[in-house]
Amino acid sequence: MKNTPKTIGAKAKTLLGFHAFADVIKYLQLPVATFQQQINHPDYCAFKIPKKKGGFREIFAPNIELKFIQTLLNELFQAYYYTIKPSVVNGFVINPLRDAPSCNILANASPHVGKKYVLNLDLKDFFPSISAKRIQDLLLSPVFNYEQHLATAMTLLLTYKGQLPIGAPSSPVMSNFICLPLDEALMAFAHENQLVYTRYADDLTFSSDSLIHETQIEALIKRIQDNDFQVNFKKVRLASSGSKQTVTGLTVNEKPNVDRKLLKKIRAMLHDLSTHGLLKASTHHFKAKQSVSEGSQHKFLNRLEGYINFVGQIRGKEDALYHRYMTDFRTQVVLMRSII
Repeated sequence: MKNTPKTIGAKAKTLLGFHAFADVIKYLQLPVATFQQQINHPDYCAFKIPKKKGGFREIFAPNIELKFIQTLLNELFQAYYYTIKPSVVNGFVINPLRDAPSCNILANASPHVGKKYVLNLDLKDFFPSISAKRIQDLLLSPVFNYEQHLATAMTLLLTYKGQLPIGAPSSPVMSNFICLPLDEALMAFAHENQLVYTRYADDLTFSSDSLIHETQIEALIKRIQDNDFQVNFKKVRLASSGSKQTVTGLTVNEKPNVDRKLLKKIRAMLHDLSTHGLLKASTHHFKAKQSVSEGSQHKFLNRLEGYINFVGQIRGKEDALYHRYMTDFRTQVVLMRSII
């Protein structure tokens, strides 16, 4: 169902209309025993995935029943957050209403285009740093005004091992709710210091046409810490207009643009595909020691098409480079189908 002011308002009203956990059970129309099982004995599959710059990120994927519950609740939480979200937030937000500003990495980067200085900050261990107690306190606060029993039960459905789990469909929107005081504090600081501020999940960006002084950076970090978050100091970066300025992976020196590394990767993938064929190109891409499966070959094509569509999203569908990449890609797909 497409989002409309009426449907979003209705979902938000439903969420705020819960007075007891029985109301939640009635709305979701699931057996009481199912909720009791998921509250008292939540079942998650834990696994680790490698980070881009080393180390691993632990994922907690809920079982089918719990994921179903969290997904349905997520729809309500997303609708409510959309009605109160700060304009600076562009990540983990539902598709906007027709004619409403988009919330994506392009919208997050655009306000910083052409600024003399761009400051990037990153929140450390974003989801794991949000404890179950913080979620419960949020639900008890005037933002929701839930009763203790309902807040406790809802917290148990949304958290795992005392924290917001990476892998639960409801975690992204709950992190946005937790960040409401942080966004308010940073928006006020930005206004006081003539800075532009946006946030995309755990990526915080500030920009200005005046030098952002070290004292201002220290003050920003203090406000972040005062809101129970920590800064990843390895990712603090202040870039002037004379160097490459990036915001959520896009360069913003003159206009929002795709990073050259991605363009180079697309060219290499297209060249490999046209020169060596799908099997070898996929094998090279995934750095496999032996020929990859048909599934991996389809994954290669989907990934390449996704990269190209991303270029079109950022540079525009009328962009000549986007058209060239997409034409080359479609030509190779047609050739493969004719061979088959």
